Parts: sequence; structure tokens; C-alpha cells
Amino acid sequence: MSKKFDLELISKVANNLTVGIGIFHVSDLSDNKSIRYVFMNKVLLYEMRKEKEEVLGKKIIEIAPEAYEHEGGLMVIDTYMKIANEGGFINLGLVEYSNHMVAGTYECSVHGIMKNYVYVQLRNVTELEKAKIELEKANKELKQFTYIASHDLQEPLNSIISFSRLLESSKYNLDEIGKKSIEIIINSSYRMKDFIIALLEYSSIGKEKKKKKIDVDQLIENLKIDLNNLIVQKEVKINYIGNPLTIIAFETDLIKLFQNLVVNGIKYNKNKKPTIIINATEKFGQYEFSINDNGIGIAKEDCDQIFKVFQRLHNRDQFSGTGIGLAHCKKIIELHDGKIWLTSELGKGTTFYFTISK
Repeated sequence: MSKKFDLELISKVANNLTVGIGIFHVSDLSDNKSIRYVFMNKVLLYEMRKEKEEVLGKKIIEIAPEAYEHEGGLMVIDTYMKIANEGGFINLGLVEYSNHMVAGTYECSVHGIMKNYVYVQLRNVTELEKAKIELEKANKELKQFTYIASHDLQEPLNSIISFSRLLESSKYNLDEIGKKSIEIIINSSYRMKDFIIALLEYSSIGKEKKKKKIDVDQLIENLKIDLNNLIVQKEVKINYIGNPLTIIAFETDLIKLFQNLVVNGIKYNKNKKPTIIINATEKFGQYEFSINDNGIGIAKEDCDQIFKVFQRLHNRDQFSGTGIGLAHCKKIIELHDGKIWLTSELGKGTTFYFTISK
């Protein structure tokens, strides 16, 4: 078959592609049933459940008459006709295709080669579309959970706390066991509220739609203002030693990330004057940050566990908290296509490192 393009060369290249490629000849630009298969790569033949010998040189109407029987197929065929006549390319987006052996959803685009010749590019996204549907379902369930957590679960806890306070201050003379029991009820209720709030915050990560330009120096100065009471009370020193830097990120989530890591460095610290040193550098298409503290440190065997939800390393009598803060950090970093890790030495402090893609 004499053509201005080398089918053997095309075959060698196209058969190694992971998307479906097919070349068509429209012999009569006024007849949409004149379209013939010139070439199909392995991926496209598999999607059609056909062998090469069954297809090449034959018309679409002979091999896949179902394409003329529904709207999606006719749209693709009409596009072949248009591009074969006018050139250029058209991206058709998602197209449904089915025959008696296969059914699926495909990303489809049609490209001109020369007069009367086009090629189509197909990518099977059936499983991806199913995953999107499942994700949408999961997101709806998460929204429902968030509503329940923020309303239905907190309401009875508020009632428990309120009535416990009334009983505690009532005219009834409670013995020590009664007083202790009320104290436990109140403290447990507050802990439950803390867990619910932490889960709500965790579920809200990633809700920002657009990234913003963020001045890192200003972010840290704002952080010092927000944490002023804690800084004064604990006599904390926070130093930023990096160069002036502006990054593109989700602002609310990034603020939460820095706040969690800095507060951790202050809380898990037995020094009279906790010191936090923050640094930032640019490396290989990303920003790398480090937040160093002079706190109690983390045992080597615990370093891989601390990013899990509700993973606590200490008793509540030693340090308060829900055990979800570092899980927050990990989720935020993954949202920015980065990684988070740490180095630590017991009794000498911890350095958390994280990256954010440019």
C-alpha cells in the first residue's frame, strides 16, 4: 500500500505506546460509511477485542456497525469526516463505546494527518471514572460525618458537661467519690470534644480551591502573633534563619502545618526556654523546610509511627493532646506533593523536615 507515511515505522512506534492509536482512510468525504481501518496499534486492537487481520483494510461499517447506532459513535465518525476534510484536531473528551464483548469509557481525540487521513487517540478511563464515582460517594459520606460530628455528637457532650457543672455546684453535699466522678465525667467529655474538633479539622484539609503566594517571613511573624500567649508563658524563642522566600501553597493548610510543628516543639519540651529554629532552602524544583527544637526528642523506633492518626507516645498525665497533629501535617504535605520526615535524639531535640513542590 503506497502512502506518504511509513506504516511499518508507525507500527513499531505506536505498538509501544500505552494509549490506543488508530489510523483511518476516508475515501469519500461525502460518505461516512467509506471510512476504512488503515492501522490499529496493540492497545486499540485489545480494546476492540479484535485481531489485526480482522480489521485492517476493512470499513468501520463492516467491523463495528454498532458505532453507527448510537449518539457517541456517530459523533466520533462525524469528527473523522470533518478532520479528514479540514485537518487540525478535535478533543472529544469522554466517549462511551460498547459492543457485544466490551463496554467502557474512553478519552478520545481525532487528529489530521493529510487529506482523507486521520488518526484517533484513545485512552481507557473506565476504571478511573468508576474511581471518581466512588470518591464522590466517599466525599458525600465524609460531609455527612462532618455534619454529625459538628452537631449531633457535640450536642450531648455539651449537655453532659453542663449538667455535671450544675450538679457540682448544687446544694447537695457530695462525698469525695461523687466529686471525683463528676470531675472524670467533665474531663472525659472535654477530651471527646477535642477529638471531634481534631477530626473535623483533619477532614477540612484540602478544601481550599486555589493556592496563593505566601511570604514565608510574614507567615512566621503572623505565627508568633497567634502564639504570643504561649510564647510569653514558656519564654519561647522562634528564629527563622532562611533567606526571604515566597512560595505558592494553600494558605490555611500551610499555616496549620507550621503551627502544629512549632507548638509540638514547644509542648514536648522540658527546657525553661524552648528554642525553635526554622530554615528553608530551594532544592531540585521544590522547597525544603526544617523546624528544629531543643525538646525531649523521639525514640528511633517511634519515628515511623507518629504520623498515624491518634498515635500518642506519652500518657495524658505527661502531655495533653489528641495525637492527630502530625497526621494533619502529613496530609497537608501530601496535598502539596511533598514529603515529611524527621531526625531526633532523646533528650536533645527533634528536627522535622518537609518539602513542598514548586
